[in-house]
Amino acid sequence: MFQALNDLLEDPVRSVRVNAAWALRGELKPTSLAGQELEHFLNLHLDQPSGQMQKGAWYLAKGDVGSALKRYEQAVRWDPNSAPLRHELGVIASMSGDPQRALKEMQEACRLDPTEGEYFYKLALAWNELGRNDQVMQSLLKAVEVNPDHSRAWYNLGLAYHGKGQQEDALRSLIRGESANPFDPEIPYARATILLEMGRLEEAQRAARRCLEITPNFEAARTLLNRTGGF
Repeated sequence: MFQALNDLLEDPVRSVRVNAAWALRGELKPTSLAGQELEHFLNLHLDQPSGQMQKGAWYLAKGDVGSALKRYEQAVRWDPNSAPLRHELGVIASMSGDPQRALKEMQEACRLDPTEGEYFYKLALAWNELGRNDQVMQSLLKAVEVNPDHSRAWYNLGLAYHGKGQQEDALRSLIRGESANPFDPEIPYARATILLEMGRLEEAQRAARRCLEITPNFEAARTLLNRTGGF
């Protein structure tokens, strides 16, 4: 895939070259012809919130979180009622080490679009950074209410229930998460560890085996099975 995209950097059609450069922005050297062409294209759209957001994503791909944050902030100033922009700014604020700002932006994203489960999931992560476990639970419950197919919200809800000692609720949440995404090995592994703690050995082993069916080199599941004689 990388080589195919890299070849497109030499395509005679400029739009094709720019799209390929955007896809490779994390590896692209800014001083290369393709890098200069992409940056020129991005700079043409800096008078729009979407353009600021794209330039922010470009900086982020380069590992320049500070410059990315400034671009996202400008995008939000120009379009303060955009839930996606608030969400993106919250993510960048978290990456920059400002959990309070991340929380504020995620709360605003949820207010602007209360139908998007991902925003409530990210709000839960923001609360978690601040150690507010009660708010984490509420936000995760809202996330799965809004989007019952949000597997990572179910997964984190399961872990939250486990942390409160509500093991059956934890298992039910993890099963819902596994149903929503049967290809995430972390979910059956979490279920296996909880079942093992509860003394339900055979069920724990079955969950660990399911984890290895998804990802054969998942060492933690392999260790659990070796330790419990599950192989």
